[in-house]
Amino acid sequence: MSGTQHLEALTRAVTEKLSGGQVVKIRPLERGDIELQRQFLSALSPDALHFRFHAGIGKPSQKMLEQLTDIDHAEREAFIALIDGEGGETAIGESRYALDPDGESGECAVVVTDAWQRQGLGTLLLNRLIESARARGIARLYSMDAADNLALNAFAQKHGWECHYDPDDHTQVIYSLDLTAG
Repeated sequence: MSGTQHLEALTRAVTEKLSGGQVVKIRPLERGDIELQRQFLSALSPDALHFRFHAGIGKPSQKMLEQLTDIDHAEREAFIALIDGEGGETAIGESRYALDPDGESGECAVVVTDAWQRQGLGTLLLNRLIESARARGIARLYSMDAADNLALNAFAQKHGWECHYDPDDHTQVIYSLDLTAG
């Protein structure tokens, strides 16, 4: 598959099966997903919000929702995981990156609602994000996270991410993945 074909494939929704048997749809996040984003953030536990945003955010503002859904799929990419329910689709996870000005690396994040953790969804979302970054020639993804997020530390080590304490803030760690290798 050529690079262009690979990028096109990443713009389509895919269905995946979680370890518990539930089928989820993963697709690129779009500007029209503001309501899905609002519901998703509202479903996150205070701990998940703290680890994702490094602070409590309370109810997300309209401006914040617009910023989170302003995805150009080049410098900013995001994928959303959805399940079908009685009231339509519900967002249960997302992954995203924002490209640094150098064009070589990007800061990323993955978050899954508490009820859907430990079923492989975070891995699926991360893999989709890595695929997208590699297809665009991004050399490195990194994430700055709370040092006390032990679940993320175990996840990052399991998936081959390097981990270093932030030299400017001992309460944070920096996870980094070289996308040019393997």
